[in-house]
Amino acid sequence: MKINSIFLLTFLTLGNIFAQEIQSPQEFLGYEIGSRFTRHHKVVDYFKYVSNTLSNVKLEKYGETNEHRPLYVSYISSEENIINLENIRTSNLSQTGILTENTDNKKAIVWLSYNVHGNEASSTEASMLQGKLTLFFLKKAL
Repeated sequence: MKINSIFLLTFLTLGNIFAQEIQSPQEFLGYEIGSRFTRHHKVVDYFKYVSNTLSNVKLEKYGETNEHRPLYVSYISSEENIINLENIRTSNLSQTGILTENTDNKKAIVWLSYNVHGNEASSTEASMLQGKLTLFFLKKAL
């Protein structure tokens, strides 16, 4: 009986830890990341799906490629930080000396850039996996 209780508790704990609110890239795309090339529009569709599903993820278009494909930046943080992105940005510019405003906001920004060459597909696919991993750890931290 004691072993059954421990097994049940372990199962429920692991189930809670690995419970997903969103589909993994593999579930969304229908194949394992890295097993074949993921086209740009499918990567964009996945990031749109995540940002439309979760309130702590914001997707913002910042430009386009020379082939007129949209370029996006994805913000992943707590809901409070997503709401205050402009204040956090201003504060960081102030801390570097670019702006002279005095702010008390000491939030760190981590920029993960996944590609500088358009023909390097592995980094783009890694961004989908890293995004999912970041969400997992963020959920645990909050």
